[in-house]
Amino acid sequence: MDTTRIAFLAAAFATHAVVGYALVRGATDVDPRLGVVLGLLPDADFLFPEAWGWPLVHRGLTHTPVFAAAAVAGAYALRRDRTVAIAVGLGLGSHLAIDSLSAKGIDWLFPLADTAGPGVPIHGPAATALLWATSLGVLAWRTEDPLVASVPSDRSTHRSDRSDASDRQAQRRE
Repeated sequence: MDTTRIAFLAAAFATHAVVGYALVRGATDVDPRLGVVLGLLPDADFLFPEAWGWPLVHRGLTHTPVFAAAAVAGAYALRRDRTVAIAVGLGLGSHLAIDSLSAKGIDWLFPLADTAGPGVPIHGPAATALLWATSLGVLAWRTEDPLVASVPSDRSTHRSDRSDASDRQAQRRE
């Protein structure tokens, strides 16, 4: 694999991870690291052997709304928590939305029909910069106290706990 392809894939993976993280962090109180995992999950199909063939190829089954819907339903069945199911939908949906706008697109109507992408170069430098800027804007907007939010003392601390810590710090200052 040449260095251009490696750089492209690294940028694409990083973008999917950041957008998934930002959406989960911006819209839910679920641990936003879930957004990183889910933003990258559809590309696990890169690990499938070529011999498996369609639909177990890149931009096959894991890049379909059927897969996303099954993952959301599975998450809800396991956790019985709508917020977790929403986070799963946002993380996976962000990946599908980004890839659907590329030249190759995704199969939105799988298994009923094959569909093609509109040919928008979303993985191009300008579009990628826009996705990053928007994601960083969401993260800045959802961070009440940058020091408390970016360096939690307990990694399991959720945003609501950090807000309580920020309130306690403000009371101490008064």
